[in-house]
Amino acid sequence: MKHVLLLLIAFATAAPAADLLIENVTLISPEQAQPLANRHVLIRDGRIVSVGQQRIAAKADARKIDGRGKFLTPGIMDSHVHVGDAAGIPPMSDDPAIAALRDQYLRQQPRSYLYFGVTQVLSLAALQTGLETFESQPVRPDLFHCGAVPVLDGYPLVFIPEQVRSQLFRDYVFEPANAKEHPLPAGAKEAEHTPEAVVERIAKGGARCVKIFIENGFGPASDWPLMSKETLARIRAATRKHKLLLIAHANAIDMQRIAVDADVDVLAHGLWNWNEYEGQQGVPEPIAAHLRNVRAKRIGYQATLRVLPALADLFRADTLKDPTYAKVVPPEVLAWYSTEPAQFFKKEMRGSNTAPDPKMAQMFFKVGEHGMRALRYLHDLGHPLLLGSDTPSAPTYGNQPGYDTYREMRLMAQSGVSLPAIFRAATINNARQFGLDKDYGTVEAGKHANLLLLTANPLETMRAWAQIEKVILHGNVIERDSLAADQ
Repeated sequence: MKHVLLLLIAFATAAPAADLLIENVTLISPEQAQPLANRHVLIRDGRIVSVGQQRIAAKADARKIDGRGKFLTPGIMDSHVHVGDAAGIPPMSDDPAIAALRDQYLRQQPRSYLYFGVTQVLSLAALQTGLETFESQPVRPDLFHCGAVPVLDGYPLVFIPEQVRSQLFRDYVFEPANAKEHPLPAGAKEAEHTPEAVVERIAKGGARCVKIFIENGFGPASDWPLMSKETLARIRAATRKHKLLLIAHANAIDMQRIAVDADVDVLAHGLWNWNEYEGQQGVPEPIAAHLRNVRAKRIGYQATLRVLPALADLFRADTLKDPTYAKVVPPEVLAWYSTEPAQFFKKEMRGSNTAPDPKMAQMFFKVGEHGMRALRYLHDLGHPLLLGSDTPSAPTYGNQPGYDTYREMRLMAQSGVSLPAIFRAATINNARQFGLDKDYGTVEAGKHANLLLLTANPLETMRAWAQIEKVILHGNVIERDSLAADQ
């Protein structure tokens, strides 16, 4: 039945109807100071043609939607995802049963984003095979991607077996300052791993941005190699030459200071590791000073608040009882999550710690709370925020596509970010930051018709984002329920 449904949806979305007319709807668009009641929106060939108060003449065969009592918004953009990664499933297993689960998951992944209104995604550090798998699905959000540039032997290469590193991360940078302890692998050519050569390859591959990793270790580790100041400056110059944004993985105060000094365009994580300032109340002045510097330099900020709770979810007894999981996870995968083999990452996260599960969960929540305070501080400064969920941030089944975008927005609200600011972060701010605002981010004539029809006002309640009635993707109307994994 599911395969039949996929084919039907693929047929329905293959060629947009000539006209789609949404009448008498309340329009909520971030360039407007307030909701606009009784608007009529005409869509033709996947684009918005007109928006107005007067009734619009449409073709006789146009599809019409009565928008009375409904709210029309731009589709959501999640600017930090990892398409092609299957949450909670071993990433490198060659077990045929695991491979089958992974395939099921990746077929559903784009639909789960759409189920929660995510009509555009930016994939950071995605492998080419992951991009291709996502693009091959018949119904999917619009996909953009960012090229990953780790330093040789640094994060995330430290977690990848040496025999497959060159296949997964060809575009690593050789750091001359680290040459003694981290020499080039046999057969590798230094000229192919300079900042200039790597960024040029990424630019030719159609990426919109370059992601670097400023990370010297997790937990007690602090000896992973980093790029030198000179190498970072060369990467910055190369990205500007090719008109690519520079995005930095950095979540600790010392790592984020390096990123800010390197003039990155976007911080891909919130600030949750405060190091020597942890345990202090409020926002300690050194943390506040750093955040003011982020604001002064107009650096984009993705809070990624769901990263730590998604780890905590491994230690919560109620995680897999959440009924929403059935909407975004294929049934076979959801059943497998409860098996002993599926606890592989939970065991890795526990390590030698013998604390009971609730205490382990609380440990992750406590660290994540720092990120919430930092986000609130930036918000109070008036800094425009970006919505990015980092789904999946690790091999945890706590991160689920679409659902984690929604949960990221909920955590933003719990941090003290206003609903209008969250709305802008999910729409126009992401579009502007990544150079997509000519086509996305508002409900205006000329824009792609990636829209959401809601039954509640998202400027009044966060629950509105879970009350989507229809997803409109390039002018094609998709009933939300048809996107669920349990259909």
